[in-house]
Amino acid sequence: MDQDELVAGLRRRDAWAVGELLDSYGQRLLRSAFLLSGSEIDAQDLVQETFVQALDSIQRFRGKSSIYTWLHAILLNLARHHIRDSRRLVVNDELARKDVPVTDEGFARQDTETAGSALAIALRQVSEIHREVLVLRFYEEMRIHEIAAHLGLSKGTVKSRLHYAIAEMQRLLPEELNLFGANSTKEKEQR
Repeated sequence: MDQDELVAGLRRRDAWAVGELLDSYGQRLLRSAFLLSGSEIDAQDLVQETFVQALDSIQRFRGKSSIYTWLHAILLNLARHHIRDSRRLVVNDELARKDVPVTDEGFARQDTETAGSALAIALRQVSEIHREVLVLRFYEEMRIHEIAAHLGLSKGTVKSRLHYAIAEMQRLLPEELNLFGANSTKEKEQR
């Protein structure tokens, strides 16, 4: 189905169009929301609110961007508000810092979970503006000019934020997980 058909169906409130919207973009938005918020429950709430706001404002969608880009802009705005509001709360990160228990499924799964946990913890520790560019660049696979347009920034600002975000991740990630630092894949290949 093309974008114009989907938008027309959403404007008519057709059930199939709403289902198509959820099926097509739900998981991708959920992944991005989780990376932005650091919490699966918050991510689910953010995605749900994204779809509610999108359906409420579909009449204003002009088609100057893709539906996903429009949905992601709504999500990003909601995530910013959520992060700003959650700074007022005291959060206990003790559970996030605990070691992942060894499972019967083998060490490969444990390594993946440990790496994912370390990455999620590091991502939560970088500033909001740096987290946004990291998520858009490496998880949403947007190009610099796309990120700039999405965030309303210059390409130079995006490059600068990306540079500082990567430097911060290098500092926060354990040495064995750091793909950007002295023990990166290229460095290991050269040895």
